[in-house]
Amino acid sequence: MAYLALDLGAGSGRAIVGTIEDGRIRLDEVHRFSNPPVKLGDTLYWDFLSLFQDIKEGIYQAVKKGYNLRGIAVDTWGVDFGLIDKKGRLISNPVCYRDARTEGMEDKAMSRISKETLYAITGIQQMGINSVFQLLSLENEEDLTLLVADKLLFMPDLINYYLTGKTYNEYTIASTSQMLNAETRDWEHDLFDQLELPSHLMSDIIQPCSLVGGLNRELMKETGASEIPVFAVGSHDTASAITAIPSEGEEWAFLSSGTWSLLGVQTENPILTPEAMAGNFTNEGGVDNKILFMCNITGLWLLQRLIAEWERSDKDCSYDYLLSECSKSEPFRSVVNTDDPMFSHPASMSRAIQAYCGKTNQLLPQTTGELVRCVLESLALKYHFVMKKLEACSGRSIKHLAVVGGGSQNELLNQYIADALNVEVVVGLTEATAIGNILQQAVTDKVIANLKEGHLIVKNSFNFRSYYPESNLEWQAFASKVSHLFK
Repeated sequence: MAYLALDLGAGSGRAIVGTIEDGRIRLDEVHRFSNPPVKLGDTLYWDFLSLFQDIKEGIYQAVKKGYNLRGIAVDTWGVDFGLIDKKGRLISNPVCYRDARTEGMEDKAMSRISKETLYAITGIQQMGINSVFQLLSLENEEDLTLLVADKLLFMPDLINYYLTGKTYNEYTIASTSQMLNAETRDWEHDLFDQLELPSHLMSDIIQPCSLVGGLNRELMKETGASEIPVFAVGSHDTASAITAIPSEGEEWAFLSSGTWSLLGVQTENPILTPEAMAGNFTNEGGVDNKILFMCNITGLWLLQRLIAEWERSDKDCSYDYLLSECSKSEPFRSVVNTDDPMFSHPASMSRAIQAYCGKTNQLLPQTTGELVRCVLESLALKYHFVMKKLEACSGRSIKHLAVVGGGSQNELLNQYIADALNVEVVVGLTEATAIGNILQQAVTDKVIANLKEGHLIVKNSFNFRSYYPESNLEWQAFASKVSHLFK
């Protein structure tokens, strides 16, 4: 009962084997690799050739360890894509969403369709990184790749194509593009016409828990694998991560905590109100016919860039040291709005944070501890303000928050979140994306009946911990003081 989850983030990737036995799931990371974007000329690319080589290595290592794989499935970050020609050849390395090519594209799109109409159709939070603006930039530049392109494949679709030879666009990853109709859950061809975009590049939508195809013979030879089915799961990593959470009901919300933070709830239908649009909420595709109504927030990116900066200076960057220094620092000294454009890709994150604090008449964080505390308190406060809007738009009163992903290991941040939001914070699924990926494979393979049975397996397999509010009144007072920074 072994399944291989190929879980790729915008920085690193892992090949994780999940085995299901006696009502429990066990994870084994067989290969880990970096996935940095590469600047070539004035364009920031993903190195797809290196990435695919690591995917093959992941399959090889799983086979080498003796696993009899019953399935393989891929999940990745959203919005980015590659183009292939009619002979199935990759035309160019996919461009990273942090590339500057989409500058000015939102304004160009809004000259053809209003922001309100675009949201009413797609339900997607408008961000310059979205696929629709990436594609529009190619059209605007009369990029020659569009002349020879036959298919647009999002990152997991592109990987699945080179694993199986089959071309599909999986639903959850397609929903991140801002080109899908939120109600019909299919491509909105009128939108392509209005924006003068080539709709012929899009493929048929395939739903999570479907068969894509079999591993091709060339890869079987290279990796030593036998005939293995490749399954479609919620191939947007967030969709698979939320699938793993064994908590249900209208008092629960989720927070996927990593480079990006995604705070939201699962719904049956999209919420397309003006209030949802004004709150920057997105209606992305979930697994099992669900909608993930959530807000994309710049998450631990700030801390990650600080650490990278300190590593170059040979400073101690261990989490134990950083969190210890954070705890010693004065609380509520200075905060930043993590979504401010100043933090998108600064040359120095520490200087960017200090510049923001200077601009907003706050004390400048100077020490390592002050900078870390500034980032963690800022994140908790950002979640506080987003949660207020989330409750208003969804009509729910949230009492419990399931935090998943790498950020859930940050005990100090977990406590700050519980205090700032005045909710119970439940953690325990650090590898939520891989777990959700593997559960969906097992459902597709008919080894488990449904995701409800999968959630029982998750409860039996992992240790969960709760954080409860300890100083909510102090956080509420500080939130009122700095609320103008988060509007």
